[in-house]
Amino acid sequence: MRPGMRSKVGRSVFLCILLAVAGLPAFPVSAANDVKEEELRAEFVYRCYNVVGEFGSEGVEACVKGELSAMQALKGYPREAGEIVQRCTRQVQITGWEWARACVDKDIAARERKKD
Repeated sequence: MRPGMRSKVGRSVFLCILLAVAGLPAFPVSAANDVKEEELRAEFVYRCYNVVGEFGSEGVEACVKGELSAMQALKGYPREAGEIVQRCTRQVQITGWEWARACVDKDIAARERKKD
């Protein structure tokens, strides 16, 4: 690209991020948690853009939806798994919610095998 020319890639990246955030369903939370939810959405988009941004907006959108789904699923685990969930989500800002969910699932399965 020549100096002084604007990049079309920058616009498409911005549009991708905007569409990914706008396409997320609203969380059923109180007004006090709205800021945190917006921060989580931005975190999802940022992490997904860095991980799969090269695959375009569809890849980022799929990643964001996967992160959201995994985060919601972790809220539904039984209380007995609380310690495992807590341990696996310590590094969630780095590894992501999908990795944390996989960690919990594997540890619960290992615990169940030990009981047998």
